[in-house]
Amino acid sequence: MATSHASKAGTARERVLKAATALFAAKGFHETSTRDIARRARVNEITIYRLFKNKREMYFQVLDNKMALIRTEWLRPILQSSEDSKKVFLALAERLEALFDPTFLRLVFYAALEKPGLFRRCYQPRLVNLYEILGEYIRERIDEGVLRNIDPTLMARSLVAMIAYHQIVSQLLGGSDLPGSNIAGPAKAYTDIWLHGAFTTRGYASPPARVEGARAAKEIDSHFLAD
Repeated sequence: MATSHASKAGTARERVLKAATALFAAKGFHETSTRDIARRARVNEITIYRLFKNKREMYFQVLDNKMALIRTEWLRPILQSSEDSKKVFLALAERLEALFDPTFLRLVFYAALEKPGLFRRCYQPRLVNLYEILGEYIRERIDEGVLRNIDPTLMARSLVAMIAYHQIVSQLLGGSDLPGSNIAGPAKAYTDIWLHGAFTTRGYASPPARVEGARAAKEIDSHFLAD
């Protein structure tokens, strides 16, 4: 009997958290009421206050559950999944792409605006840990000569930022109407740009030549103008 009661309570809690997650992501903390959550979860409002002390505690639980997605238990297996660093970074980018879904992004934006202190409490330590672990992996690849010698933490942040930016623009700010939003395999495209840059080998070598050519032309022009 006690087990059955606990199971029902667990089910109600899950429904409440699922409803709260959807509503907080759609309307934010202030515009979402416990009555709205109870109606969506198909429970009495009093049930919510049996499960949570108040709306703020429930909101913290929603954030904590979503921020759990960036805990780093999944990161080390990806970093150890292949000897080929390209495959590792692509797998990482694909995982980040799945992480930054519309619900996650909306919760992040609302939380950053409405409850910045609570948001930092949930988010910052986990993000710092992610950057540290990824930075260690990048430092090892730098020491092996696989990657250029650039600050590893900055490189880690830039890869995460590229994927996050694409998801924000594509899913929240315009969808398929914006150029580049519906490219096939965005994780692969951004990983390739991050690893190799935009220049070809020839293109990367040509700017100094163009500069020297322009300087020489300017000197010739100056000579004739002086005459």
